[in-house]
Amino acid sequence: MLDFSFISDEKPIYTRSLGYAGGIEYEEFERAQEVNLIESHLDYYGKFRWSSQQIQQKRAMLTPVLEAAIPNLASIVKQAFAGGCGLVAFGD
Repeated sequence: MLDFSFISDEKPIYTRSLGYAGGIEYEEFERAQEVNLIESHLDYYGKFRWSSQQIQQKRAMLTPVLEAAIPNLASIVKQAFAGGCGLVAFGD
């Protein structure tokens, strides 16, 4: 599973007090890459970070059809957008 946590832009990635946002399975990760919501160079088993500005851009990309294809990631992005924060992802 690829787990996402909320993180403010000014916090370092290894902050202990991150709020858990949710996770996605590999199949949803692949679908998100196919529709360019997740960049093609990112790895499911790695780690990456999106700033609040990137979250705003990704939120603008979400259409009802796209949300149906990637429901968990869409929900995570919407929550981060509503909170005005970014996301950090850790694959396991």
